[in-house]
Amino acid sequence: MSKYTTQSRHQRKISDDSIYENNIKANFKAQILICILIFIFCILIKFYPNKSFDKIESGISLILSENTEIRAELKKIKSMFFKDESLDTLTPVSEMVAPSSGNVARGFGMQDASNSGFHYGLDLYTAPSENIVAVSDGEVTEIATSSEYGSFLVIKHSDEISTLYGNLNEILINVNDKVSKGQPIARAGGENSTFYFELRRGDTYLDPTEFIEFGK
Repeated sequence: MSKYTTQSRHQRKISDDSIYENNIKANFKAQILICILIFIFCILIKFYPNKSFDKIESGISLILSENTEIRAELKKIKSMFFKDESLDTLTPVSEMVAPSSGNVARGFGMQDASNSGFHYGLDLYTAPSENIVAVSDGEVTEIATSSEYGSFLVIKHSDEISTLYGNLNEILINVNDKVSKGQPIARAGGENSTFYFELRRGDTYLDPTEFIEFGK
């Protein structure tokens, strides 16, 4: 082995070690800043009545266990407590119907110990042979299968609003189809089955229960 090769590998190792050390320092500084900002955020939250601190505690635990972008995580935690009032009059969100008659099997937000992590949508029950329907008028922009969503489809309702329907057993529509509110678009599995539903405003995940009345 040449001296040049040995020196090159040694230099790469030093460079890699330096990059790794810098990443560790950057992550440590970011997490300290996250803690400071969350502490300030929690103080502000305290001035609002009837707000639960359980979700904040769970949110802090999740954030500190991951390498996360600060602004996005603060926005995520804030979304657990404060409804975006601008959506109250934003069509189509203000006029959406439930995608099925079933109640919520698993809710939006931080989960308990048995379902750890942040849940970005809802798991909803469906009755046997029940159709899943479009929650509002829109256009089908994607139909695919993934490890996260299973068989799923996405409907764009406006420039800002879209919905995702996942863990589907049968899809009844095609990409680029125009759909109407209440129109059957898919079916879940058999008896006592569930499917996954997300409501998004751009890249922000919204709690569907804030805008849609689901079964009890």
